[in-house]
Amino acid sequence: MSDEQKKTVEEPDFEKLAKTTAPSKFNKIITIILLAICIVLAAFIIFRMYSESSGQALSAPVAENLTSSVNVSAEPAAIKDFVRISRLNGEVKRSGDSIAVYPDISTTGTVTEILVSRGDSAKAGDTIAYVDPSRPGASYKISPVIAKVDGIVNDIPVAVGQTVSASQPIITVAGTSDLVVEASVPEKFLGTIAEGMSATMETVAYPGRLYTGTLTYIAPTVDSVTRSSEIEIELTGDTTGLKEGMYIRLNLETEHIDDALIVPESALDTYLGDDIVYLADNGTARRVIVTTGSTNGTETVITSGLSEGDMVITAGNVMDGTAISVVNQEN
Repeated sequence: MSDEQKKTVEEPDFEKLAKTTAPSKFNKIITIILLAICIVLAAFIIFRMYSESSGQALSAPVAENLTSSVNVSAEPAAIKDFVRISRLNGEVKRSGDSIAVYPDISTTGTVTEILVSRGDSAKAGDTIAYVDPSRPGASYKISPVIAKVDGIVNDIPVAVGQTVSASQPIITVAGTSDLVVEASVPEKFLGTIAEGMSATMETVAYPGRLYTGTLTYIAPTVDSVTRSSEIEIELTGDTTGLKEGMYIRLNLETEHIDDALIVPESALDTYLGDDIVYLADNGTARRVIVTTGSTNGTETVITSGLSEGDMVITAGNVMDGTAISVVNQEN
């Protein structure tokens, strides 16, 4: 190798190195500065996150305490009289049957005059109409129609000029006996009612005014079409405003059980086909299987599974073993 070649190898070009090295050092400085800024920002973010998590950690036990139990309402199973009310439709009527008044003629005749109107009072022996039974060419012969009983005229099924027979009623008279309420009771309730049961009633004409009565008659047969039996309620107390034929809303006490163990309907639930309630037992919900009896839509009779005073949960979404906090407890 010549001296010139050795010189070329051994002596670097410092001018060129200076031109290529200077920018490299500048880039390194910029990179270091950017890294420092990122480190500071990261530290700041971590500090903020730590501060917020510390604050949440301080408050977490309080929130946990607030949500660790379910608020429920509860009240004790109680011994008291159970009453079930059935709501029926009825009609105001007279207790006696209506009496039909027939013309006193041998065959047929023509109604010539009617002396009463519907709603008029009639007394036994009063003439209430006239019928002419004569035939064309025969002498005129008037026949009076006489009321046989005292009462109120409730139907006049004929008109003046109409031809009637001896078997056709001219007027129907309702007796002046006391007003009663007649209604039909579904067959399924017949086993729960008895004469002497109480009833309350309301009319469309006088909303809010309650009338009272007592069940005095239950028909011995069941209608094969409606599957119901006729009953009669004797009105008691003030009957002001009631009129025969009025529509009645009837509340009949169809079942009464003395000294029954009762819980609110809202306490009942089902689990795997069984009727259950949840008891409030020292801060825990405990599931209990019960046997139920009659219910009236508000209260239910319990025949087994509970004792008087057991606190049944009436509101609150719980399961067996749920931690609970009883609020609005009724003793």
